[in-house]
Amino acid sequence: DQWVPREPPAPPRPGESWESPALQKRYAFYKEQDWSLLQELLVNAGILERRQCSDGVVMHVHVERMVGILALTACHDVMKVEALLPIVSEEMAPNGYLGFKPGDTINDHDIALGYVLTFYSQLLPSFASLPVAQQASVRFTQSKMAFNHGWLVQAEAPPKALFGAFKSVISTGGATPPDVALYFVHWLTDLAGAEPTPLEGSEKFVLKFPHKVLDSFIRSFGVINQLAVRSETEVFEAYLEECWLGLPKSVTLASSLNGEHAHSMPTGTSAIALMRLAVQAQVSDNQRALIFAFTRLHPPDLHTLADEMARTGAAGQAYQRSLPSTHGGPAILVYYSPAFIRSLCPANAADALRMLAEVYRRSRALWPLSEEAASQTVTVRIDQIKELTLESIRNVYAVGESWVLAKRNALEAVVERHSLDTVGELLRADIAVELLRFWSASSTATPAQQCSDISIDSSVCSSPIRDFEKLTREWSEAKHLDVHTAIAQQFRRRTLKSAGASLRAPTPVT
Repeated sequence: DQWVPREPPAPPRPGESWESPALQKRYAFYKEQDWSLLQELLVNAGILERRQCSDGVVMHVHVERMVGILALTACHDVMKVEALLPIVSEEMAPNGYLGFKPGDTINDHDIALGYVLTFYSQLLPSFASLPVAQQASVRFTQSKMAFNHGWLVQAEAPPKALFGAFKSVISTGGATPPDVALYFVHWLTDLAGAEPTPLEGSEKFVLKFPHKVLDSFIRSFGVINQLAVRSETEVFEAYLEECWLGLPKSVTLASSLNGEHAHSMPTGTSAIALMRLAVQAQVSDNQRALIFAFTRLHPPDLHTLADEMARTGAAGQAYQRSLPSTHGGPAILVYYSPAFIRSLCPANAADALRMLAEVYRRSRALWPLSEEAASQTVTVRIDQIKELTLESIRNVYAVGESWVLAKRNALEAVVERHSLDTVGELLRADIAVELLRFWSASSTATPAQQCSDISIDSSVCSSPIRDFEKLTREWSEAKHLDVHTAIAQQFRRRTLKSAGASLRAPTPVT
């Protein structure tokens, strides 16, 4: 019963080792965590206040705000008890509540709590006793933000797809920057308490959560607070700028061909693409290689990345640093782009960028630009290639197969691996398909010139691989399924006849 705070961990004496790996992790967390960022989050949320006194500036607890977050912590998971889930009342919510119709049981525990806080707050005395202003702040934290934090810290999504729902909730509810900060305080405390260890601190963060990931989340909170007063694109651009300024000089040096002004902010039409890609690469070695490769890209690939990665998905919003050369939409969200970039960097950074440009290029062929679609974002999933080696991706073409981008619905396309004859099945199902030209190690090289990269005997290349581009061009232009089948069979016969046992087996796609 005699609880006392843990003493800060101390490193072992010279010649001694750590008592346990856990203690070593605790020490690393204690020393490396930027505690000032956490303190600033509490200040931004209004839980702590800076006050001037004779000894300087000191921190004071804002009692009402603290009681509010404690009340929220006490009740936020109560609706995980299924017996307590509310049924939408037609009297209270005749038009339904956040997608649930009158008579529906609200089976989402966060929405269920929000419903009770809105219409039956007297059932939760700890909440009902709060001042009206604090009730509004707590109620805001239970709104459905549809916010994917991973998309932000990896710069994966265009700003409207990233922040649109969050911004809408803020605007509708009249939330303030402190309310947004309070939402993230709750996000942290909720995750920290996922595995209760009251005598050992938050082991979820200290021992089990990657410190770098947690730090990137915390660093993003201060920028997101500005959603209450700034547009989605302004907030995202500010986040990218902050990330760039946080890069080591040795990394940003790669963005300057002459080595001067290496740490200055990128400018020009490709600035947003460069900053997003640097964030996606995550670690210094990857970032250095990627930035170096980006500044030396073949102009068509550079132009594609610069244009497509600068589309906001929000009509009337544009980045200050980069404007696409053409207007309209939809914007393109390449899902798993960061994982794909990291799997090929640093060794194959240039190839990763060229293939990413190809994905954007073929996506645009499926969704031509239009002013009417300026407020839309489509998703292109690259799950099947996100962890493959460069060799594994290219070997597919050497065995009569290909990578294609298949449009699955009005808002989604998927990168898939298919034999040429099975593409006919996609066309028969009226699925739009674009061939992805991943075989080339440079934007102008032909498949025959890239035999060494495809990892087959050079004699094998002379026939089937040399003709691959011609055959696939015929395949992509053919209008009749029988023609597709004939082309595919011709390619398969020539490949197998010429290659024999020399071809390596394709790497299985998991």
